[in-house]
Amino acid sequence: MKYTVSGSGPALVLVHGVGKGGEAAFGHLVEKFADSNTVILPDLSGSEAAEDDGSDLTVERLAEEVAAVIDDAGVGPVDLVGFSLGGAVVAATAALHPEKVRRLVPVGGLVQTDTYMRNLIGLTLSQKHDPVAFGRVLTTTAFSPRYINSLDSLEEVDELGSHLSPSNGRIRQLELLLRTDIRDLAGKVQAKTLVIACNPDAAVPTEHSRELHAAIPDSSYIEFDSGHMVLVEKADEFVQAVKEFLHKP
Repeated sequence: MKYTVSGSGPALVLVHGVGKGGEAAFGHLVEKFADSNTVILPDLSGSEAAEDDGSDLTVERLAEEVAAVIDDAGVGPVDLVGFSLGGAVVAATAALHPEKVRRLVPVGGLVQTDTYMRNLIGLTLSQKHDPVAFGRVLTTTAFSPRYINSLDSLEEVDELGSHLSPSNGRIRQLELLLRTDIRDLAGKVQAKTLVIACNPDAAVPTEHSRELHAAIPDSSYIEFDSGHMVLVEKADEFVQAVKEFLHKP
């Protein structure tokens, strides 16, 4: 696994979901956080930069990779932010390694995949032979209609989708999302937690964040008027909300 380190201050680990990796998910936000934090971007198994044995992924395995990055960087305990599938991964990390996590922020995360999501992921995987169609399914559900309509052309939409190509790693990440279930871990989280939801969210519907909030003891909860990709659609507001939570006494 590879990871990058930027900035100085309390350690903040940003964990990607399905996609190319840390830089693709959070790279445009690093400078905004690095003015007050040491920002760590790991590339977990299934991402473009990671090298592993190609076996099936599990949430617990990815949580152990996050814990290993924290240990290797020598910065624990850390504040931990995870997006989408990464939201389930960081919750699992906090449950399995409470001594490594100070505060926790799952974003557009989930406790357990439901029939709607399995149907959507199945549709996406059925297009893995056609990179353009594969990307269009993902962008259509990841971004709100308002955001997609703000773009000048379908070519711009396809450019977004080109970053979500049907690589072997992406397929493995989506297959993990089909199986995601952290019901036995979410209730064990001890870290102070802020669950961030997106509404409307067609990729991981808002109710999943609400379920995660209900499952994590004493967690706080906010919703953004955004599609699933709140990191792009509401970038400044997202950064502000995370910083306010992390810097509270």
